[in-house]
Order: sequence, then structure tokens, then C-alpha cells
Amino acid sequence: MTHLLRLVEVTSGVWVAQSRRYATNSTVLLDGHGGALVIDPSWDPDELAAIPADLASLGVRCVAGLSTHVHYDHVMWHPDLGDVPRWATPGTIAMVDADRDGVVAPLRGDLPDDLVDLAARDLRPIDGELLEWTGPTAVVHVHHAHAPHHLALELPDLGLLVAGDMLSDIELPMPDKDDTDLANYLGGLERLRGSVSRSHLLVPGHGSVSSRPMERYDADARYLDAVVRLGASDDTRIADMADLHAANLERAANRMRTRG
Repeated sequence: MTHLLRLVEVTSGVWVAQSRRYATNSTVLLDGHGGALVIDPSWDPDELAAIPADLASLGVRCVAGLSTHVHYDHVMWHPDLGDVPRWATPGTIAMVDADRDGVVAPLRGDLPDDLVDLAARDLRPIDGELLEWTGPTAVVHVHHAHAPHHLALELPDLGLLVAGDMLSDIELPMPDKDDTDLANYLGGLERLRGSVSRSHLLVPGHGSVSSRPMERYDADARYLDAVVRLGASDDTRIADMADLHAANLERAANRMRTRG
């Protein structure tokens, strides 16, 4: 095996590459038959190119891709990953179809035109709650917390949860812009509770992989409870995300006003 460029094995058959940009994670799941599912590949051109190179070093090839949600940093692709099924939730695909140019606009200037052109292209809808692939059972959990039609992927046989942009150690809870009172975020977090409690390993969209998923869940739940009940929080992530915290305080205030 030649030297891997970025991928690090976090448990058997699960590899993660973390970008220099926003600590964004690309997750690779091996199917045990020479294939790999690539989730949210990112970010800079050399990092995108490193993923297929690393797969070749592992002696596997990409057989499918998956985007956890509609945001620009989770819909990228590289031509060397191949022309394979690239899955997303039906709602995510509808949002891309409605405004693909708007979805990929933030990538312009950071990626060359050919990679921008590949982003959010030819996405295929996930049919049902199980991902139809050749690897371990993969359960799709759809919610609307960080983004509408966001998914988390649970692999129960591996005790693994790939959470998308949820449950990060470096980012505060980041609701969708239209979630003005935290209702969707709180509902989405609760929807994930069961899968988090069953898992032993968590891969967030940004930040470090955790072997204590419920600690991540509890940290986000405490933060949200504090901003709603107290209008304040001592969460250490606030220091790097003051603007988001201020927006969450406004959302919490809206929630209290609407509840009377």
C-alpha cells in the first residue's frame, strides 16, 4: 500500500479525511467487496483529488456518493471518483433542482469551474429508510434541523453515526436560516436521539470524530436549553461563533414570545 494522503481509519472499514477548511470531514465507508461509499467529499481541489487517490491506495474504488444536505460544502465531487450514483434525500434534490446556481455559488472562486460544474449534479433520490448499497446496513434518518431534508446515516452493525452538520465539537447548533424559533432544530435533535444513543462512534460534518456520541448530543441539548430558559450560555464554542450565538439568542427569544 502506498502512503495515504489524507484518509485516516477511525474504525474498521471507516475512513475520514479532514479538510484544512473549516475542519470539514469527508467520510469513506468500505463495503467489504472492493467498493467505497464517499460521503460529503470536500473541500479544496487538492483535497478532493486526494480522496480517489487514497481509495486507489487502499485497493478499492468509489461505487457511490452521498450528500447529507443541500449546503454547498456537502455537494462537491471529483471526476476521479467516477460516474457513480450520488444519493441525497428527495427534498434535497428538489431544493437543488429549484436553484442549483444558488446552491453552488459560494464555491465559485474556491474551486475551478470544472469542479463547480460537478457539484450538486445528477443526484439520485434515496428510496426509503435504508440505503441500497452492498455494504453494512445503513439507516437514513431525515430531519430539518441544520437544513431542510438533512440526513444522518446510521450503520448499526458498526455502531456508527455519520451526522452531517450536527453534533460538532467546534460548531454551535446552527439552525436553518428559516428556523426562527428553534422549533425545527429542537425537533431534529430529538429525532436523532435514538440513533445517537445506539452509536459508539460519531463523525460530524465539521470537527473531531467522537467515541462518545451522547456527550456531543448532551452538549448541544444543554446549550439550547440554556439559551431558551436563561438567554445565556457558558458553552466554550461561543468564543469562535459569537454571531451565530447572537442569532440563536434571538431565535430563543422568539420561541419564548410565541409560547407566551
